[in-house]
Amino acid sequence: MPSCQVKQQMENNPDQILERFLADICSMKLHRSSSLGAALKKPLLLLLLVSRIENRQVDENRFDFSDIRRELDTLIRCFGGRPSRSGSRPEQPFSHLRTSPFWKLHTQRTYGSGETALISDLMGTASYGTLDASVFRLIRDSDIARARVIDTILNEWWPETLHPDIREELGLDRLVISRRRRRDQQFTVDVLENFRYSCAMCGFHAVLNGQATGIDAAHIRWHAAEGPDILQNGIALCKLHHWAFDKGILGIDPSNIIRVAGAFVTQVEGGLPLESLAGCPLATPPRSMKIAEEFLDWHRNNVYLGA
Repeated sequence: MPSCQVKQQMENNPDQILERFLADICSMKLHRSSSLGAALKKPLLLLLLVSRIENRQVDENRFDFSDIRRELDTLIRCFGGRPSRSGSRPEQPFSHLRTSPFWKLHTQRTYGSGETALISDLMGTASYGTLDASVFRLIRDSDIARARVIDTILNEWWPETLHPDIREELGLDRLVISRRRRRDQQFTVDVLENFRYSCAMCGFHAVLNGQATGIDAAHIRWHAAEGPDILQNGIALCKLHHWAFDKGILGIDPSNIIRVAGAFVTQVEGGLPLESLAGCPLATPPRSMKIAEEFLDWHRNNVYLGA
């Protein structure tokens, strides 16, 4: 068979299109800085594009920045990690996703490979972005493909505690495929034993039918951010404080004092268990193995929303 026919068959094979797209997603180049770590703007933009297809908000393979700017800004502020002083800048991922083979940026002006398109240009009617045609058709026509893409992005860049929040924000609750990364079960056992099956922040401890319940072995540096399954990167937290720690509401300062993000405001009684932790000392593991400062530094720089 001629090579051109083989190539055409590969391009028309949905499974191969999907696997190639997933591989391209996982190899995306994300902007990194020593103080803020990796920016999660591109993955959030991709999730937003998929959600617009899922929720029938687009009729064709065309995504206008003016249509998604506000929503992308909210996503970056809520789930993009610790905020930058320069703001969310949603124009950055919309521009720089063009370094991936599945996204093409159409603008009036011409930009260099490292340049961010001007907002004034992106807001023009002649500027827009498109997905690879075969990728767009696949995501539009296949629930399974959309679910695979969503799961891949979430599992690659966010801890499982935040997946429900992101799905709800984007209206992606319907598409769920359980494809969790395999975890080291010994990590869970070691961390929970290290803290005697009690939350290191509030002291919560519960047993049901002889088994500890309601307590998680949490990664300080997210497993999705290459955090290792070692005792020095683990902390025992109850469900509420695990979620708040991964969300950036709770942090731990260099003196092992619990801090609550200044942006966190609650007017309901349910928020008191979080706000009341401010200034409290973190429980010291009864065993000799303490949390490594390098992982606490990572959390302070990449997740905690700051005072």
